[in-house]
Amino acid sequence: MITDVFSAEPGQLPGYREAGFPDPTGFGFPTIRARGLDPAALAILDALLSQAAPAEALESAATSPTDAPDLYRAPVITMVSARTVQLLPAVDQNQLTVLADDWAEYDELGGKSPIALRAFLDQAQELFRSAAANDRIVCVWNCL
Repeated sequence: MITDVFSAEPGQLPGYREAGFPDPTGFGFPTIRARGLDPAALAILDALLSQAAPAEALESAATSPTDAPDLYRAPVITMVSARTVQLLPAVDQNQLTVLADDWAEYDELGGKSPIALRAFLDQAQELFRSAAANDRIVCVWNCL
């Protein structure tokens, strides 16, 4: 699965939808290439950061800015929970390594190394901080 995490102004999403949800970098959105980090993996990150119940985190990860998305027709856009967008930037650098180690323990991560996860967290921290400061939402672009 190809997965990208990007931020956008809410008002940009209708035009993005009309364009057919192309690669977010080509649409001009700040984007992190997050290959293999599907919404379930990001739900685990949400639960680790927020102490949300796993079912609640999974429900948040399945939220889409579109009405009734066709999950069998790619690409699909889902949301990163607002909790994660707010909480990740507050994690200090030393704790990011601990978070990456803890996150890597879950099967949903497909054996990703803690080093690769830490690199993603560094990038995500910056993207989420900018999104929160500029009233942008953070989405996940999933394509099989």
